[in-house]
Amino acid sequence: MDFASELISQLPWLRQMAHRYCKGEDDIQDLVSETVLRLWQARNSFDESHAFRSLAYKVMQNIHINQYNRSKCITFVEQFQTEPTTSVHADALIRAKQVIQRVHQASTRSVCIRPVIMYALGYSYQEIADILSIPMGTVQRRIHEGRKVLKKELGK
Repeated sequence: MDFASELISQLPWLRQMAHRYCKGEDDIQDLVSETVLRLWQARNSFDESHAFRSLAYKVMQNIHINQYNRSKCITFVEQFQTEPTTSVHADALIRAKQVIQRVHQASTRSVCIRPVIMYALGYSYQEIADILSIPMGTVQRRIHEGRKVLKKELGK
């Protein structure tokens, strides 16, 4: 099986699967493009005994989950950077500022917080490793540990 021809033949199916996760045409195209890119980058490690569609679907699903989780975190931070308009919004703004202050305090005590924030902003593990000049395994460990620190700091 030629990987490139298999990938091209599955493009309509990938678009159909992307409709399950995305509503807008731009989002669908972005998800398909990212999936194709990841599949192409991993083409040398593809085992022909496994079904191509199941691999492609799992890659797409993981990309969508990561994008969703990152967008939730970024939306939370951006939502509270405006001036309060109601008392409910003012209370939420105060709570958000307290969370941000606790995150900042945790970052002064641990080197693990910066990679978590970078990951939440949409950087990949490899990009974080390149920026911080550390191995990718260290980035993954720091993100894991940083999440635990933040969970403890935020009391959840």
